[in-house]
Amino acid sequence: MIRKIALSVIFLVLGTSNAFAAADLPDIKAGLWESRTTMGGTKIIVSSSCMDNSVFKKSSEDMENNPNRPCKVLQKDRNGSTYSSEVECKFGNKVSRSKTITNFSGNTAYHSEVRGSDNKVELVIDSKYAGACPTGMKLGDVTGPNGLKINLMQK
Repeated sequence: MIRKIALSVIFLVLGTSNAFAAADLPDIKAGLWESRTTMGGTKIIVSSSCMDNSVFKKSSEDMENNPNRPCKVLQKDRNGSTYSSEVECKFGNKVSRSKTITNFSGNTAYHSEVRGSDNKVELVIDSKYAGACPTGMKLGDVTGPNGLKINLMQK
């Protein structure tokens, strides 16, 4: 169960801008990114990832090209460094809609809020550049809760 939650959070951390074509995404600073995800206003999950533009854009392209993706984009918009999207997701028999607004601060930080159909904030993600990737962490590595590690560059 913890693994499933961790993978879901990692997916959300990297998927906030995936409604946009990879070419539309901003450049990010290469290195270690730390993300703090707050779910339901109380549960905080911290993750770190070794990212650069190629990883950021590949994760977007993988989501866009996945025929089994559970969500479809209903609307997307970009205004300067602010990206917004509305998606509809189907998980089994449950269908939900949400709106995500992501604000980039240059190439070193972003803040995302995901709101449900009732406009209540369900998820907040604050991610920032933290320096060079540490020894032993390679490009595409994401470390989540309890040390769960995946690599986004591998299939």
